[in-house]
Amino acid sequence: MRSLIKNPLLCAALAAVSLGAMAFAASASAGTITIYRNTLTTVDARAQIHQMAPRANCERGGSPKAFRFKLGPKAKECFYRVPLVGTNLQVSGTARIFKSSPPKVLKRAYAGVSLRQSSDGSRYQFVVWPYTRRYGLRKVQPNGQVVNFGSRKAGRKVNGPGKANRITLRAFTGPKGNTQLVGFANGNKVVAARDEQGNSLIGRDTSFSIGAKTGARGAIGSFINISVAMPDPY
Repeated sequence: MRSLIKNPLLCAALAAVSLGAMAFAASASAGTITIYRNTLTTVDARAQIHQMAPRANCERGGSPKAFRFKLGPKAKECFYRVPLVGTNLQVSGTARIFKSSPPKVLKRAYAGVSLRQSSDGSRYQFVVWPYTRRYGLRKVQPNGQVVNFGSRKAGRKVNGPGKANRITLRAFTGPKGNTQLVGFANGNKVVAARDEQGNSLIGRDTSFSIGAKTGARGAIGSFINISVAMPDPY
């Protein structure tokens, strides 16, 4: 794990305080500065990550070189929190969903990264479905309502099951309160949208996850190389 600031809690506090002052740089084309990195390839690095919604049946472990986990009975999605909070952020991670997942689950399983997540489940989220090679950008409201900003097939821009997909979500809010959202798959910008109610999400957590809409029991996947960035004010 590598961060530009050694103390993760201090890093989180600085991000929370300073990001609001950088709203002038919030646009879909704005540059970024990386403020947190975690390869997830060592025991110490993986120890920085903790499960959100701990009552969900998520089985962690099984790989010495990645953050690997499996979804248990009744689990629809397993979220893991990155130790950095804030609002105007960009999160990236490299995900795999393994072919050893049950065939029916593999067809509908997705890997995702989320920003501004709260304990009520509200969040911005960008996901990819490896089996169908689709992507999706959405906003989950505090009442559970889902606002879809874009979902379609991406062809070769999304890799299939068992292969790595580098996914990135950017959410920068401008001075007028609208949020510019951008989703990238393997370096390709596949979707961009503007949320006119960009201040409606009050969560500040950042996470990565694996899930499926109608139940994901048995889905197995992993993440490596998580990074979080903030807008570059210059």
